[in-house]
Amino acid sequence: MAMALPRLLRGLIAPLSPSDWLPCNQPLSSFSASLLRNQWWLPMLAALPRLRCPSCSDGFKVLLVLLLVSAALAEVRFVASSSMAPTLHPGDRALAEKVTYLFRRPSVGDIVFFRVPTALQDCGMSKDVVFIKRVLATPGDFIEVRQGQLIVNGVARKEHYTATHTTYTMEAMVKR
Repeated sequence: MAMALPRLLRGLIAPLSPSDWLPCNQPLSSFSASLLRNQWWLPMLAALPRLRCPSCSDGFKVLLVLLLVSAALAEVRFVASSSMAPTLHPGDRALAEKVTYLFRRPSVGDIVFFRVPTALQDCGMSKDVVFIKRVLATPGDFIEVRQGQLIVNGVARKEHYTATHTTYTMEAMVKR
């Protein structure tokens, strides 16, 4: 007994008859002529499904499902500032996938997307703004900047991804 097709696929599949595929204007070779004489394979071929053009409502359903799935898995973001140069430039588009951090925490070197922290919202920044930043340390690390050099847990880091090296200093602090 054949398995019933899902309702959405039922309208897409129709039985295939030999007249739908059999070429009428091409000469037959001896092998294909013997196939046509024996015709033992015709019942098997007729049982195979054939795709048919979907109706507009089926296409809309498929598009809707694809949009919902893609919105749940990834999101395209527009880079507005030069704070991530030379990796990302103003006007670039970046794809933020949403699945990885369900299974692991961000690690050093990852580029992450996050909404504006509450402290900045209290200062008047819109809650809809999304920051794009690189992870430089993990929770529990001591970080500081001396004359533009990033130091994590007492070890100076080479930042090959920065455009220019600044000369500012930041006191040591523990990343929470």
